Amino acid sequence: MPEHAPERRSVSIYPHWGSFESTKIHGSGEDVLSTTRHTQRWRQDLALLREAGLRELRYPAPWHRVERLRGEYDFRWLDGPMEEMRRTGMRPILDPLHHTSFPDWLEGGFANPAFPALYVRFVERVAQRYPWVTDYTVFNEPLPTTLLCSYTGHWYPHGKSDREFVSMSLRVCRAICEVTAMLMRTNPRIRFVHIDACESHSAMERGIEEWVEYAQHRRFLLHDLVLGRVDRGHPLYGYLVQNGAAESELSRLRDQPAKIDVLGLDYYPHSEMDWFWSEKRKGPDRVRPVERPRGFAAVARDYTERYRLPVAVGETNVRGTVTDRLTWLRHMEEQTAELAESGVPVEGFCWFPSIDSTDWCHLCARCTHSVDPQGIWWLDAERWERHHSELSDCYAALAKGQLEISDLPAYRLQEPLDQLLRGYVRSFMSHWSGWLEPLPAEQVA
Repeated sequence: MPEHAPERRSVSIYPHWGSFESTKIHGSGEDVLSTTRHTQRWRQDLALLREAGLRELRYPAPWHRVERLRGEYDFRWLDGPMEEMRRTGMRPILDPLHHTSFPDWLEGGFANPAFPALYVRFVERVAQRYPWVTDYTVFNEPLPTTLLCSYTGHWYPHGKSDREFVSMSLRVCRAICEVTAMLMRTNPRIRFVHIDACESHSAMERGIEEWVEYAQHRRFLLHDLVLGRVDRGHPLYGYLVQNGAAESELSRLRDQPAKIDVLGLDYYPHSEMDWFWSEKRKGPDRVRPVERPRGFAAVARDYTERYRLPVAVGETNVRGTVTDRLTWLRHMEEQTAELAESGVPVEGFCWFPSIDSTDWCHLCARCTHSVDPQGIWWLDAERWERHHSELSDCYAALAKGQLEISDLPAYRLQEPLDQLLRGYVRSFMSHWSGWLEPLPAEQVA
């Protein structure tokens, strides 16, 4: 019998969400809202979601757009989609800070000592402007965002050290806690949907067990910090102090923890990491594909057992053809249903983003207007039209409760995903029958 052979399942046990990518592309004057033309086509985009039965959605309230000049707030663009959502009964989960989407004038970004206070001031203005909103993601994906800004050097301010990672992490967590406290004072009905990466790490060879143990603890670190769980008994307490964390800072987080109502877990094919020693870098490096993935349900349980909170699939997608994405959708729906049926409260499932993104092929480090084939609706790069496909039809049917997970089509994966996901195919998809051959690109719509 296959290792994973779930029964026929209905997806009515959890709602499906919509979403829009908004990351600012530093130095370009653009963000993904503008490169995908959502800034002009938001009415059409919101109508697409409503027609698909998607009433709840992750939606940006972009700091870098509203407060272009320090202390001056221009809500003219945001007022349009916000009023449309309010009028039509849509329920936004507001996302005021998606990755590095802070204003140009914030010198140093999250390394700026004034960042927490300035961000609290901005979100307070947002809450005053839209008092009917009850759902917030205070800071999207704090762990990967902070790592890319402070440790890997990919994002501004391009830090590359443990010390910068620790300093920035503490500042980010303080901002999350202070914004949470402010919002709770403003509106006691607010629900906090905390979105972060869902990771698992393993060693591919001897000699790096210590690194992998650290990475396994680090995946929980920012959750633990904002929830006030880091004291002298925490496995990374010594690491934090060694890299500049003052006990007074950690004590402050323990005394004023944030509140999490829903733990959003973001899971992608790269979320499970096998590590090996790179001779070139003289340190651990990532290698793919993961040969023996544990799968989303198992990795998510690491988080649910630790925090005992309701969860949501905050983000998932795969970069590939429409048929590739359908296959990944079926896999993730099965995994999410397995998690829900094990007794974990699942509050939502979000394929992110609803519409193809741009420039994530190079981590939004530069603006090339390159379409990333990741969305539920696909974009053409000439007219930037939104196109339906079998994928969008299936996602709508799932959202409306008209389709069982086992009725989703399974297409044979194309290059390079046939190699990247071979471990998933072997471990989680071998029980599927009726595999279909992928269609030519011009026939997918």
